[in-house]
Amino acid sequence: MKKLMMIATLLVASVSIISGAFVSAFSSSSRGGKWGPIGVEYYHHVTPIIGLGAVGTIAGCNWGDDELTSTYISVMPSVKFNWLRKKHFGMYSAISAGIMFISDNVSTSYHGDRDIKSKSSTSFMFQGTGIGIEAGGEAIRAFAELGFGEKGTLCAGLRYKF
Repeated sequence: MKKLMMIATLLVASVSIISGAFVSAFSSSSRGGKWGPIGVEYYHHVTPIIGLGAVGTIAGCNWGDDELTSTYISVMPSVKFNWLRKKHFGMYSAISAGIMFISDNVSTSYHGDRDIKSKSSTSFMFQGTGIGIEAGGEAIRAFAELGFGEKGTLCAGLRYKF
């Protein structure tokens, strides 16, 4: 029987946050904050081994005293390979590639360079999950992943199968 999955995740060290930290290291402002990324995934298993789906993430960065705010939203088609599937345990790898929507907004109270404008852009985005481990019941499982890309280097959360 084919299963559908919805996944909510907490992600650490995504590409957008790493690049934002790199930019802030060379900016004139020493203050900044980062949040996310937060992700949601959906997979439909076409075979017990292969799942096809999509990954969505959102993350953000604030520079200075919230003078510049960047928001990153990614949508990526994904393929998941389950290479160990047991009743209460599984191991897998996945690859995702898609588009990131980037929005940079300048606060009206910003007194810096007047030539800076709010802007939106798009970029290629990806995620490679080298190893993922899941454990739990048939419907709800906890998982942790190690990889690189917009979902981050370490990703953990809960998965619900329906």
